[in-house]
Amino acid sequence: MGSSRLKPLTVKEIDKLAATRPRTIRHIGLGGVPGFVLVHTPAGHTSYALRYRVNQRLVKLTLGSTTALTLAEARSMAAEARTKVEKGGNPHGEKLAARAMVVKQEKLVPQKLWDKYMQLAASQLRSRGEKDRLYRKHIEPIIGKLCITEVKRAHALEVVDALVAAGLLRQADKVRQEGAAFFNWLLEREVVDRNVFAGIRKAQIGNTIRTRVLSDDELREIWVQSEQEAACWSQWIKLLILTGCRNNEVRSASWSEFDLTGRLWTIPAERAKNKTPQPIHLTDAMLDVLDEIARFTDSDFLFPAVRNPRQAMSGDQKVKDRVDARMRAAIVAAGGREPENWRFHDFRRTVATGLQRLGFRPDIADQVIGHVSSTRSGAAAHYLHYRYEEEKKQALEAWSAHVMRLLGDTSDGLENVVEMRR
Repeated sequence: MGSSRLKPLTVKEIDKLAATRPRTIRHIGLGGVPGFVLVHTPAGHTSYALRYRVNQRLVKLTLGSTTALTLAEARSMAAEARTKVEKGGNPHGEKLAARAMVVKQEKLVPQKLWDKYMQLAASQLRSRGEKDRLYRKHIEPIIGKLCITEVKRAHALEVVDALVAAGLLRQADKVRQEGAAFFNWLLEREVVDRNVFAGIRKAQIGNTIRTRVLSDDELREIWVQSEQEAACWSQWIKLLILTGCRNNEVRSASWSEFDLTGRLWTIPAERAKNKTPQPIHLTDAMLDVLDEIARFTDSDFLFPAVRNPRQAMSGDQKVKDRVDARMRAAIVAAGGREPENWRFHDFRRTVATGLQRLGFRPDIADQVIGHVSSTRSGAAAHYLHYRYEEEKKQALEAWSAHVMRLLGDTSDGLENVVEMRR
């Protein structure tokens, strides 16, 4: 390493030079090492730097402020950097490259990219809540601490294989699909150069029918957590649970369909999926919910849209996501296992299955939720027209009593469930 022709300055000499603020930035040679300077600004700030040339272009490598480094420390750093320069290196360029890499890695944090993906590609999807849950529970723990460009196929396989090993084949396939969709989005934007989830073999799950039935704990927590939503949404969810009706059948219900005195709600044929009028006995619990629903002079809907009372309310998926998050947290906090994904339509299967648990025949449960019973297929559909109204009434009373017991609102036995409201 060559030495500076300048006599090395002392600390006192440097302090004397820096005592007066310059009009422009000054670079004061400190001697001892070629290019070792004190940078003095009009604002009074002083720092150490090394100036050298790269391809005839003057470059300045900032070493640190005079408050952070002693003169001896700064001169030692300058000597080390000068040695690299004389060997053909460019310490300033290396510093900039390292800084750029840090910035790039900060931008390529998986969680930040996932949040952007959810905002741009999934914000309008009804399944966005479940997509986010699957990512955070199964994918993020594996790749969350990596730069997205460091994620390999081995990481994707680790995510999927863990679920397959646990016997959660359908869950494994859903996670595989979500991971593939996310990385395909990244690939389109040239953030990554391959989709690490693409080509992973689908779990052998077969063509199974959805069988999700909510447990009593889940049902109770959904009811309770719904009460933190706006009253109309809570009332809608409670009627879904009590009646077993379809989402739209309840959400688009009109007051003109109800005979509250006769304790009867008749879903007209044009609104029923099977195109047959569906009479539903109103239990005490249902009537209590109906009593709480606000009525509007400009709309016949039970749940009119806020901005257009001539339409039924919408936005149920956002409500579901919030209720779902609170329900899961409450069950886990109580020591239970985190529930699998559920849908509002699962209430119907839960009601039908619950009625079987309470001792009602499958065909009665079928009638309660508005299905065409298996006993009416083929020729039977032309000859069997008994509607089981009394049996359906007893079943709905029994189900309402069961739900109320889950909530701790009643201790009545099943022998009282068919007693009419007086």
